[in-house]
Amino acid sequence: MVEDWDEGENALIMGNTSRAFEIFFSIEETQKNPNFLKCCQMALADQLSQEELKTLERRLIKEVSRNNGQATYNLGLMLARQKRNAEAQAVLRQAAVLGVAQARQALDRLLAHGHI
Repeated sequence: MVEDWDEGENALIMGNTSRAFEIFFSIEETQKNPNFLKCCQMALADQLSQEELKTLERRLIKEVSRNNGQATYNLGLMLARQKRNAEAQAVLRQAAVLGVAQARQALDRLLAHGHI
């Protein structure tokens, strides 16, 4: 798995963001409690296509339904970045209830400033 992660990092460095997303996404899919952190970081950096964003969002929503706090938080950040603030607020509230401390801070910033 480490080699796969390194392959994803190398693809990202080389600018092959689609391949990097594919690798990171498939690695996360094998985890017990995936949070898709690297994929979300790519989303926040505008490195994903619309199709990849939709794929990632669908998968994160699945994790939200499983009460995966970190994945819920990551989805909230993505939604806020897309200026879907009402959805982001609801998701960040849920992440806070699930015990993700950063979610409360992100929600407070979103409410106070309209962005994170």
